[in-house]
Amino acid sequence: MKDPSFVFLANAWWLLPAAILIAGITYLMYGKKNPWATYVSRLLGALRITAALIIFLILLNPLINHPTQVIEKPIIALVVDHSLSMMQHEDSINMNQLLAEIEGKISALNFEPWVFNLEARTKIPIRFDASSTNLNQALNVGFESLKTRNLAAVLLISDGLYNQGLSPSYRQSLIPIHSLGLGDTATRKDIAIKEVRSNQVVYQGNRFPIEVYIDATGYTGMKKTIILSEDDRIISKQNLVLSSQMKVTFEMDADKFGPQHLRIKIPPESDEINTINNEKDLFIEIVKGKEKILLVAPAPHPDIRAIRMALAESENYQTQIYIPGLTKTLPQDTFDVIIHHQAFSNDFPTLNSSGSPTFLYILSKKSNLNRLYSKTNIAIEQSGNQQDIIKPVYNPNFTKFELNQSYVEKFNNYPTLKVPYGSYDLGTHEILLQQRVGNLTIDKPVLSFFDNGSSKYGIFYGTGIWNWRLQELAMSNNTLLFDQIILKSIQYLSVQSDKRKFIFEPITPFFQSGDLIQFTSESYNDIYEPISGNRITLKVFQEKDRSESIFNFIGSDANKTLSIGTLGKGIYFYEALSVSNGKNLSSKGQFIIKDTQLERVTFTANHDVLKDLADHTGGRFYKNNELASLIRDLQDSQAKSVLHSIQDFTKLIDLKWLLFVIITLFSLEWFFRKYLGSY
Repeated sequence: MKDPSFVFLANAWWLLPAAILIAGITYLMYGKKNPWATYVSRLLGALRITAALIIFLILLNPLINHPTQVIEKPIIALVVDHSLSMMQHEDSINMNQLLAEIEGKISALNFEPWVFNLEARTKIPIRFDASSTNLNQALNVGFESLKTRNLAAVLLISDGLYNQGLSPSYRQSLIPIHSLGLGDTATRKDIAIKEVRSNQVVYQGNRFPIEVYIDATGYTGMKKTIILSEDDRIISKQNLVLSSQMKVTFEMDADKFGPQHLRIKIPPESDEINTINNEKDLFIEIVKGKEKILLVAPAPHPDIRAIRMALAESENYQTQIYIPGLTKTLPQDTFDVIIHHQAFSNDFPTLNSSGSPTFLYILSKKSNLNRLYSKTNIAIEQSGNQQDIIKPVYNPNFTKFELNQSYVEKFNNYPTLKVPYGSYDLGTHEILLQQRVGNLTIDKPVLSFFDNGSSKYGIFYGTGIWNWRLQELAMSNNTLLFDQIILKSIQYLSVQSDKRKFIFEPITPFFQSGDLIQFTSESYNDIYEPISGNRITLKVFQEKDRSESIFNFIGSDANKTLSIGTLGKGIYFYEALSVSNGKNLSSKGQFIIKDTQLERVTFTANHDVLKDLADHTGGRFYKNNELASLIRDLQDSQAKSVLHSIQDFTKLIDLKWLLFVIITLFSLEWFFRKYLGSY
């Protein structure tokens, strides 16, 4: 350790004139004849000069540097795969005992061991309970935590099985990564359902496929039966002749509304060791049918085809067309959105629709603007029947939804559109597309939207948008922007306004096993202002077991995400209860927790991954029985300790004892002067 030193933030030369000034004042006080001896005057003067200099030194506020030197041992990062598959091997019984032995021997070699699991730094003993394995991410965590430290090497302890993230095999590193392979690499006879693919959300009334991917080791050519069931009721089954890898497809009818819990199973053979992977659970949500869209027009027009082709890009919409004279019957269905082409013209067809649809009006030169005003309160003062030729421009201040920013530059190439020429009074309409005349963007609409809570509609102020789609297809070989304009407009219009005063929902309808189950909460008063502080009681129960778990929360504006921890796989129902202004409020729903079973698909260790990783980073691969070789190689490595010089600065003014010194010096001066008769 070096001696402390001063570091002056101000100019230290101020001490010289200060010392001269203090010495001069002291001389005037004690240089004259006093009733005591000369040596007493010198002593009293020294006390005063010392105290005054300390005060002035404090006013300069220097820093005191306490330099120290610290020796940092070389660090060995132990990255431990703590996934469930690690506990399926024969050598897993004393896993933590093995880890403790490795940690102790590394410490004995004058290394500093840092232990990590797949997610963060940890301590031994370790719980082997991770439901998935991302070895590459685990190594990232270790390197990131030690990027400024004296990292000598990394030791990855794993069975080599990973099911998430990138392969670690070809990872590049200047720090050697050694690997210790655990588990049995011998091939075992096994029938495994590797993966099940299906849509998470299915529309009621549709038919949907379930694809099952099967691996069979040691049973090729055997005849088996695969069973699809729900609540222990067999829905379908197929006879198979097993091959090493195969796919089986079930076709299902989505006839029952709500969440569904399906199970796919292949009965295990008597000599199979791993029978967990012979079955998989599948959770799907069957929701109400597609949104129904009606296109109404007085006559055929290219715009209709362009809009219909855009809607066809989404599976969420079912489109019908009604053109008088061409369509035989008037549609009687309940529609979510009705698109009126050439709206409010004299030959505009009348349509009585059940339900409460929203509307997208497309105006034309024939549109009667008085009828437009009576229906929408939009006033356009048009001189005669004049039309203006404009181009569309995206309005970045539009708030109801967003267009992809990488697409909007395509508006520069869009053809012109004819819109009513005149002054516009839009009221509370919000403009998505503005008009551009020449190089000037004006605050007039090409496409606008209105929503006051009770009614919602959008208005295109001109026909001919089919040219937009055609031009975009010619320029970009796609119609991404045009399709997004139509789809997002319809999506916005089809969403019903939510007037609930208490909304309590899970952050996602689907969770994975091990995920934190989180909800969002919103509460409003009678005029729909957000409120907080209300008590919330949440009841959660499963599809079969009706026993409830009850949780209590306080609603908050600052943090609306509420967690109830983790739950097992299955379909869960919930009911949240609250009170606002003396009224009982409730919010109900369901969520699904899926068990991925990624760690149970195979128990055969894959040491090739660990060998490749070690080879590419200058490390070595060791088997479980080669621990002595690992320790010997670490001992023979050239890893050195690092000497760090640490500068520890303290402000002089923070030294409280200096105040005591100053008071003591002045007090001694005062005491001696009084004692000797000067006061």
